[in-house]
Amino acid sequence: MYQGEPDGEFSVHAVHFRKPGLYGPFLRAMDFEIQAHRGARAFFPENTLQAFCRAADIGVRVLELDLVVTKEEEIIVSHDPWLSAPHCSAPDGRPLGSDDRMRYIMYTMSYADIAAFDCGRPDPSFPRQQRVASFKPLLTEVFGTVDAYMASAGMKGRMVYNLEIKSWPGSDGVFHPPPGRYAGLVVRVVEEAGLSERVRIQSFDYRVVREAWKLNPELIYGLLIDEREHAGRFLHELGFVPRYVNPRFSLVDLQMAQYLHARGISMIPWTVNRPEEMLAMKRLGASGIITDYPEIALSLPGLLDQP
Repeated sequence: MYQGEPDGEFSVHAVHFRKPGLYGPFLRAMDFEIQAHRGARAFFPENTLQAFCRAADIGVRVLELDLVVTKEEEIIVSHDPWLSAPHCSAPDGRPLGSDDRMRYIMYTMSYADIAAFDCGRPDPSFPRQQRVASFKPLLTEVFGTVDAYMASAGMKGRMVYNLEIKSWPGSDGVFHPPPGRYAGLVVRVVEEAGLSERVRIQSFDYRVVREAWKLNPELIYGLLIDEREHAGRFLHELGFVPRYVNPRFSLVDLQMAQYLHARGISMIPWTVNRPEEMLAMKRLGASGIITDYPEIALSLPGLLDQP
């Protein structure tokens, strides 16, 4: 993985990583934050332990990941609330198709049944992704595995976890619990893991962010937006000023940046994948980016330079 590595290995679900040396881009001061969107997706399927550990290898210190709920109300890491293509195959080995999504809704399934599905198939949109054996991990497993991996490799710094609660108004009781219950489940996992200082909670659904803040106003919160008019309206509905408003990068302009900064709100746009877009977000005053290609961002001249 790196030239001149010290000896030693670390295994995550049958994928072996060499321990990196104590050097790399993460040793530089990074006021501009690089968040790995669902892990290092260029290398491994999204939201897998392998993708998260690979992100740590390349110097990422903030992981963006997605949360859904099982029938027993366990919090697992998955972008979609169902099992389907392109990443998953059934217990009998049959690759799932997009038409399987309503057949395998995880909120109706036990975690034992969910874990029987292999979700380490590569996404054709990321041609360098490696095939791995992987199941949908519990959030607690992600916390424990990534922290242990970094400690075993002697990596400097600690990982921050930006948790996106996947919640949709109109889908309460179908894909997830109602906002108050959902927020309580997530906050409890964070508090019991002792990671309150290293976790952020964000969602497109202001309802669940608001409920989480009521339970623990000391956590860091963010509001995701994908339409310009949502910024003002959802901030009003939220009822408090979050640390972050994270917009789709194509919405970001000077006017939006000034609107948020005047309210003391930082922004970390998503999903910013082209070098010229990364630099443009920094020029517009973003505090960082969420990207599928953190390895590009970390090595991009001018992106991490101090002003």
